[in-house]
Amino acid sequence: MPTGTHLFGARVVAGGRVLDPGYVTVSDNRIVDVGEGRPRDFSGGPSLDLGGRWLLPGYIDLHVHGGGGGSFTGSDQDEHLTATRFHSRHGTTSLLATTVASSREHLARAVAALRETMQGETQGSRILGVNLEGPFISEECRGAQDPACIRDPDVKEFSDLLAAGDGAVRVVTVAPERPGAGPLIAAAREAGVVVSVGHAAATYEEVLSAVAGGATLVTHIFNGMHQLHQRVPGMVGAGLVSPELSCELIADGMHVHPAVVRMLVAAKGLDRVLLITDAINAAGMPDGDYVLGDGASITVTSGRVTVHGTETLAGSTLTMGQAVKNIVAFAGVSVVEASQMASTNAARLLGRSDTTGEIRSGHLADLVVLNSELDVCATMVGGNWAYRDDHVV
Repeated sequence: MPTGTHLFGARVVAGGRVLDPGYVTVSDNRIVDVGEGRPRDFSGGPSLDLGGRWLLPGYIDLHVHGGGGGSFTGSDQDEHLTATRFHSRHGTTSLLATTVASSREHLARAVAALRETMQGETQGSRILGVNLEGPFISEECRGAQDPACIRDPDVKEFSDLLAAGDGAVRVVTVAPERPGAGPLIAAAREAGVVVSVGHAAATYEEVLSAVAGGATLVTHIFNGMHQLHQRVPGMVGAGLVSPELSCELIADGMHVHPAVVRMLVAAKGLDRVLLITDAINAAGMPDGDYVLGDGASITVTSGRVTVHGTETLAGSTLTMGQAVKNIVAFAGVSVVEASQMASTNAARLLGRSDTTGEIRSGHLADLVVLNSELDVCATMVGGNWAYRDDHVV
């Protein structure tokens, strides 16, 4: 029996099924054993009886701007860590720190600073990389992003951002209809960066052209794009029918109606829907006025985020913990299926399936403990408890 910390007496989601009761043994930062029943030998290290709670792979949030009062959209590293600590309390073990359309100088500084934060000590959720949501988007479908900071796709600027991040940039959103989109998509794929189509007024055919060029993701489907019409399928239609495209989903009940969530899951299947938060710095904070990115003013009212003085949605106050609870309620999926949409699919998209996204021997010990109501009780990042409530000791 491997030595390490034994977590037992849990409903373990592993291998596409539930081990009930099951156990996981963690040594250093890795999972070294997973099984059904109880470990045969506890002598190799401490043990923790999870008392029938769920044990899932930690959540991976591909699209998050901040939380707990901290933001990823600027260069303040204390704010970066405030946000990672906040999201770890809600089950997120890994994330992509997501920027917004900003001036060239502001964006380059933010990307460089996020790279530095990544290289430092992990506090809370692990930052896997940077997601560039803008500036290469549509002014018409910009959502909350500053129109003064939106510009045509530019391979030179994109290359400069890659250099500023020194390998940190992992995803870029592109509006396929904008001049220069094709060359930028090609440059991104050459660099190993995931191309997401979004914040776009693109036609169905323009999206398919981007897919042919290597796009594999849709930025928060149904939001930041024209809606589906039976004779003008547009981005939504392309996202629903293209098997190459996975779709981000903000499952907060505000951005997408639960009935449409069910439609999305039915159309795309479990392996092509990725739960995200699109959370901003106001997540977990009181209602009021906040700043997004390079100075955009936003307002939070009863958890709903809008551009100040308008009804335009501007990110969310969602957590991955709540997103998982919501997808189970909205779409009627199982906990195993929700786990796939919160962890496994994102790891696959990022090419990290060999290290994270599932509970498997050899993987990073990134785990989340849930109670029977699916509330987050504890989060383990790389073998260390980033968060535990009073009931998990």
